[in-house]
Amino acid sequence: MAPILNYYLIHEPDGPPSDTLLLILQGSDCNTVLKNESIFTEYKNVWPEADVLLIDKYGIDRGLSFSSDAERKDCPPQYIHNDSPEQRVVDIQAVLDIVREDNKYLNLIIFGGSEGAVIANLVTTRIDDVNATVSFNGGGQKFIDDVLHSIKSGSESDDEAAESIQGFRGFYNHILNSEPSDLEVSGHGYDWWHQMLSIDQLEILKEVNTPLLVIQGGRDLSVSPQKVDEMVQALINMGKNNIDYRTYKDLGHGFKNTEGESKRNLVINNINVWLKSKLGSPE
Repeated sequence: MAPILNYYLIHEPDGPPSDTLLLILQGSDCNTVLKNESIFTEYKNVWPEADVLLIDKYGIDRGLSFSSDAERKDCPPQYIHNDSPEQRVVDIQAVLDIVREDNKYLNLIIFGGSEGAVIANLVTTRIDDVNATVSFNGGGQKFIDDVLHSIKSGSESDDEAAESIQGFRGFYNHILNSEPSDLEVSGHGYDWWHQMLSIDQLEILKEVNTPLLVIQGGRDLSVSPQKVDEMVQALINMGKNNIDYRTYKDLGHGFKNTEGESKRNLVINNINVWLKSKLGSPE
């Protein structure tokens, strides 16, 4: 039986046809995109007039309850077996072909955070007519640096961090030098880990020639703000003038400040201003 991939095209039922398609890409969790509340209450407002395209991962549908547990036990096996950056990119391309064949959109905006930021950047290199891309809190050049940053941030002592880092470096070397297997670690299988640990985001962003906004929270505990700074500076040094960079020094991975207050709407408003500078104001 072939894996099932669900996608959803959302538009205002009583409004005029939109000339813009906004593709919103979720992160690495095993959840249906339909139960990501921030998409519907906040993220869609980066371009409120757009039709919104959402794509679930293999085996996931609206029937799967939401869970914040990265190692949830009820995650569908089809998801684990088909979960990888390259598979997501291929699937997104296929869905975009179908959706845009039925609806002739003038503009395509791609928007993603965390793992979704990496995927947004990859998709942008594969499609010729992306008008603008926004990727936020997607990490630096190498995923291993972001994992090590996350380990340090979450450890209670230097000794605990050193032990965990040593263990992960062993896992890193094993993944990159072993044959494919049925391993499952932190809710992901071999293909996901091998590809994520092999990706060079600097090389990806060098290939993006359309408007791209990279956003990074300065207090992100999941990915390394320093490594993102270094990567963007390298791109600037190469003369890449299509990439804009915005940092929010007091915000974390989910755009909350040190008091736990969400500043997501502030970020989204700023994204909307940036998009209007690239696409013009919607009519």
